[in-house]
Amino acid sequence: MKYAPMLLLSLSLPLLLLGCANMDKSEQRMVSGAAIGGVVGGPIGAGVGAGIGYIVDRSEED
Repeated sequence: MKYAPMLLLSLSLPLLLLGCANMDKSEQRMVSGAAIGGVVGGPIGAGVGAGIGYIVDRSEED
């Protein structure tokens, strides 16, 4: 069962790529923007969450 996630990914990846085969430029740009937003937004959200956690922790100690 240790190879199950990799097998699932390798079987589903072609289906995901085929779904993008006949998109127009506007749809391609929307998908690209969503991907970029997800990659950039994740670390920013994590940093903001860590900062808020730090501030709350400091305020509870005082």
